Amino acid sequence: MTDAAIQPPCVRLNPGLLVLLSGAEARGKDLLIAQARRRYAADPRLEFPARLQTRQSAHDTEHIGVPRRVFRDIERARGFAVSWQHADAEHGLTPGALEALDAGRIVVIAVPPAAIDRFRAIWPNVEVVPITSEVDAARPSSQRTPATSTVRHTGDIADAVRRFNRVLDTLAARQFSHARP
Repeated sequence: MTDAAIQPPCVRLNPGLLVLLSGAEARGKDLLIAQARRRYAADPRLEFPARLQTRQSAHDTEHIGVPRRVFRDIERARGFAVSWQHADAEHGLTPGALEALDAGRIVVIAVPPAAIDRFRAIWPNVEVVPITSEVDAARPSSQRTPATSTVRHTGDIADAVRRFNRVLDTLAARQFSHARP
């Protein structure tokens, strides 16, 4: 009997997928991630890891605020899979996210556009999902991102949530398609 004959029918065809929800400040990235974290809480295929950050926020209970000194100590000890700076804070993603990717899962995180290359350097299978607004739509078409996996936020939060959920559902369906007999 060959190895192919004893494999389970649901075989993962792709390595884990790192999904980066990216856009300018104040586009609602963390809000969309928090909503998706709740919606997909029972779905073992998706993971929404918390990040360590040097900014404390009463509105952001999903991430762990640490003093800058502690953050730098973790960074020096190579305790982050990746770290980046954005606005007035430093952010770090722990190696647990890479373990989820190694296990073939989809890991979803919000990042600023300037950090995308750092993530591409640590994982080969990256999908960037831009979040745009009416301001972004006014830019010349040569400066816009293709709309295939873009989440357009027009001010209607419920609509942006539905759009992001559709993107995640599409990515999960693509990522976990099963081999046909």
